Amino acid sequence: MDMPPLRTAVLKDKRPRLTGRGFLLFSVVALLLAPLLWGQRPQSAAPAKPPSGPVARLSGLNISRINDPNSRDLIAPHSRGNTVVRAEILLDRLNFSPGEITDTYNDNLGNAVKAFQSANGLPASGIVDSATWTALNERQGAGQTQTGGDAQKPQNTGEDQSNAPFASQPTGDPPTRAIIPYVISNEDVAGPFTKLPRVTGRDAGGQLMLKEAKLKQLNYESPLELLAEKFHSSPRLLVELNPRKIFSKAGAELQVPDVQSPPPPDAASVVVDASTRTVTALAGDGKVLATYPATVGSVHDPLPVGTWKVVEVTWYPHFKYNPNLFWDAGNKNARAVLPPGPNNPVGIVWIGLSKEHYGIHGTPQPSRIGVTESHGCIRLTNWDAGELGKMVHVGTPIVLQGTAPPIQPKK
Repeated sequence: MDMPPLRTAVLKDKRPRLTGRGFLLFSVVALLLAPLLWGQRPQSAAPAKPPSGPVARLSGLNISRINDPNSRDLIAPHSRGNTVVRAEILLDRLNFSPGEITDTYNDNLGNAVKAFQSANGLPASGIVDSATWTALNERQGAGQTQTGGDAQKPQNTGEDQSNAPFASQPTGDPPTRAIIPYVISNEDVAGPFTKLPRVTGRDAGGQLMLKEAKLKQLNYESPLELLAEKFHSSPRLLVELNPRKIFSKAGAELQVPDVQSPPPPDAASVVVDASTRTVTALAGDGKVLATYPATVGSVHDPLPVGTWKVVEVTWYPHFKYNPNLFWDAGNKNARAVLPPGPNNPVGIVWIGLSKEHYGIHGTPQPSRIGVTESHGCIRLTNWDAGELGKMVHVGTPIVLQGTAPPIQPKK
């Protein structure tokens, strides 16, 4: 984050001046201490340069360790740091999404690990042990493609840009490399960006929608937010990987998660499991094609268990706010139509189901996936919803099952 320039004021000097014997005594002391003081003074008045090399010293993250294929640290609940970041990236590339990539183990990562383990004949413990590390590393690079091209194109064009290609790792790099360089493009910083309103207090959710309905678009608020979604990361993680970097400057080189992977094939069916808060795309033979963490239902709006079908896939949809569908809405007479964009309440894509008013969609708050309750629909991160939107089509069966466990408040 850029800091504002320091403001200085010129003050009248009212300090007492040394004269006579006082000045002589001060001069003698200064001469005696000069060698010591000189040895401690900086060699240059120029500001210190940021540390060279891809080490994010501000946070303790070390890119060399994140990229190390020999990492075998046990990852379990409460784990943090380099190997957590590495595991999340390797899982993401294999379509076992941990949701927003951070440096901390959470339930979304645990569910992704369990799904990967089950698909690879390992005990589904949710703990990344030595056998799981071996399987994760061995699976990397199988069928991956090296791609280049422009960054995300202008927003809200009516077409999906959630997984637009980016400059991937140079040819010849080991496929187990997790962090790669990326140069911020002109398109990344061109916008348009949208400053979103802030609302607090009673019925904040409804009031926010009424304010957002007055905007022309609900784009990203900043280049950092755009880049974070592009690389499936929390903004904080990108900042920690790139200390003192300016994310609004085209041409700046960043260190980012390499989440590029071939798109999965079409899904024969999709299973939404409220008990694990996951969405799983399956092939015709039952093979897992992809799994995603999700926000699924609540006590007030339980998941409508049953088998439904996809009836529409709409990219960058408008959102029609009807307070009668929100149990906690204050003003039941308010109505609004919100403009499209990644910060729209349903994100970049709406996968409508044959159950009226229900669908699978994106979200403007990827950090809240799996840790909050929804008003009945199934929420994914924008990038996961975008990938799923390309795998399903009108008529794809969607199985909704299970009961969502209560959300545990953070301590």
